[in-house]
Amino acid sequence: MSQLPRCIPRPARFLAWLVIGKVKVVGQVPAGGVLLCANHASYRDVFLFGLINPAVRLLVHPLVFTFFKRWATQKGFVEISIDSAVALLRRGEPVAICPTGLVEATGLAELPFKTGAVRIAQQAGAPVVPVFFRYGNYPGPWVNRFSITVQNFLLFGLWPFYRRGATIYIGAAYEAKDEVRVETTALKAKVCALGAAGDGPGRGD
Repeated sequence: MSQLPRCIPRPARFLAWLVIGKVKVVGQVPAGGVLLCANHASYRDVFLFGLINPAVRLLVHPLVFTFFKRWATQKGFVEISIDSAVALLRRGEPVAICPTGLVEATGLAELPFKTGAVRIAQQAGAPVVPVFFRYGNYPGPWVNRFSITVQNFLLFGLWPFYRRGATIYIGAAYEAKDEVRVETTALKAKVCALGAAGDGPGRGD
C-alpha cells in the first residue's frame, strides 16, 4: 500500500460561505476513528464534511488525483481504497465517504449505496455515523440530461443561483455488524431518514 498523505485538510470556511451560504449543523460527530457516510448531492459536500470535522479524511475518486494530485494530497484527500481507509480508522482518524459514488444533483437520494463503506467499517472495527446534507436549493430535472462531470461544471458556474444555505443532519454512531448487503441497505435507510426528519435546532457555522 502506498504511503498515506500526512496533511490534515483545513475546511475552507470562506469558500463554503461563498458557494453555499449559511450552514446549520444538527447533531455532533463523535471523536476518534469514525466513518462518516453521507448522501452526495453536490461537489460542495467536500466543504460540509470539513465544517463538521476539520480533521476528517475524505475518500475521493481516483480522477481527482489524476488532475489535481498535488492539491488533493496537500488537503489530505485519500484515493478511494478499502486498505487506506481501514488504516486511517485504526489510527483513530475520522474518515468520510459518499457511498453512492456519484453525485445526485437534484437531491433525491435515489441511487443505491455501494457496499464499500460497510466493508471499511467492519474491517476497521469502526463506528458508522450517518450524515445527510440538505441544500436550500437544487436544480430541476433538466440537469439530468448532462453527465455528472458536466453537471458539476454547470452548477459551479451557476453557484449564485444555488447559494441558499445548507443543513447538515448527523445521526447517532452505530456498529455495522450484520451481513454487508443488509448493513448497506440499513445505512442508506438511516441516511435518508435524517433527511426526512425536517429542520430542527442546529448550530450555525
